[in-house]
Amino acid sequence: MSLPHRSARWPICFLSSATSTATDMRAFWGWLVLCLAAGLFAAEIARAAPGPAVPPPKALEEQVRAALKAQPREPRLWNNLGVSLRRQGRNAEAISAYRQAVRLDSKYADAYSNLAVALTAIGRHDEALGAIRTALKLDRDNPVYRLNLATVYEGLGRDGEAAIEYRAYLQRAGESAAVYERLAKIQQKLGRNAQARTSRQKAVDLEPENGAYRLAYGQALAAAGQDFAAIAQLEAAVRLKAMDARSWLLLATLYNGQQQTDAAAAALREAAALDPGSARVQNDLGVTLSKLKLTDQAAEALNRAVTLAPSYAEAWSNLGVVLRGQGKMNEAEQAYQRALGIESRLPQIYNNLGVLYLESERVQEAVPQFQQALVLEPGYWEARRNLAMALGRLGKWGAAADQLKLALEAAQVPSALITQVQADLQKLQEASR
Repeated sequence: MSLPHRSARWPICFLSSATSTATDMRAFWGWLVLCLAAGLFAAEIARAAPGPAVPPPKALEEQVRAALKAQPREPRLWNNLGVSLRRQGRNAEAISAYRQAVRLDSKYADAYSNLAVALTAIGRHDEALGAIRTALKLDRDNPVYRLNLATVYEGLGRDGEAAIEYRAYLQRAGESAAVYERLAKIQQKLGRNAQARTSRQKAVDLEPENGAYRLAYGQALAAAGQDFAAIAQLEAAVRLKAMDARSWLLLATLYNGQQQTDAAAAALREAAALDPGSARVQNDLGVTLSKLKLTDQAAEALNRAVTLAPSYAEAWSNLGVVLRGQGKMNEAEQAYQRALGIESRLPQIYNNLGVLYLESERVQEAVPQFQQALVLEPGYWEARRNLAMALGRLGKWGAAADQLKLALEAAQVPSALITQVQADLQKLQEASR
């Protein structure tokens, strides 16, 4: 985001169940396996159906190990041990447990599926693919295996196939907000942005009180230029306390685009509180405060921006604008020169420096600044108008008229100003006769 001089532009601111065969403890083992059977699948995305309360992973591990002493050849217990270990982040041990389960029962599809998950977690994607394919050969109708296959494909970078499997899961298992969100991420990576927005909308529709889904949907809408809809989603994320500094910055940019300057300033203050080391946030805060005529606060924010990022050319230029507004012409010129020393290809800096020269009665020095701005961006209407003004002050009426005529012929003039510019052109043409 850049500050304008006069009419200068504002660029964009930038599972399974089993029973035990033990005689003396049949009821206990049955309860244990039933409890452990819930949520064995790696993705663990869909909400689990109501079931018996499950102890914490470490307690599960201890109970299963106790059970294995009585039944060391029970594959389901080895599988459940793997589940408890994986949930503790002990994936290598979990893999060993799952492998023991399938050695004892080579047709144990759930264990193959869980093995795939643990292998994926440590980056052994090719082995994971073999395991999940074995699970699918044993049970093609289990939708969770499709979900785990999608996860494996993601790890392999086979995003198109991952998207297909996510859709297969949704068709077989029913709608899931979390799966729609994962599908959206894949679709976005594939450049299918419209599909990604649709998936994110479905996630929000299914779980409207999920702030993360609101946030992701709002960001997608903003990227598509649907600003009003994006603001609505981001404001919902605010209510749900899901915002981070980057999201507050985005919301502020959207507010500024809708001329909601007070709201933009409030959003930027939230962003600054969350990320005080962000020069971008301080720059945009300074620009927004300047629009509110809070010049001293704007200067403070912009000084913080250039202190945090001394090579931030746009912030130096914006600081120059504010300093000029405070009547500090020498300091403003130094800020502009600092900006140009960092980045000489930003046309607005030349335009801003030219305006300063005009206001300081250094008209001869102003002209080349506007000309350079137009070399860099021929369609820069504000610089062309300022050049015409400078040429007029030098008595070069014809040359000044030519600049306004060129702007009108090239349709560079904003529609609201066409009548005024036509009148100015007529006056210049009369003066040149």
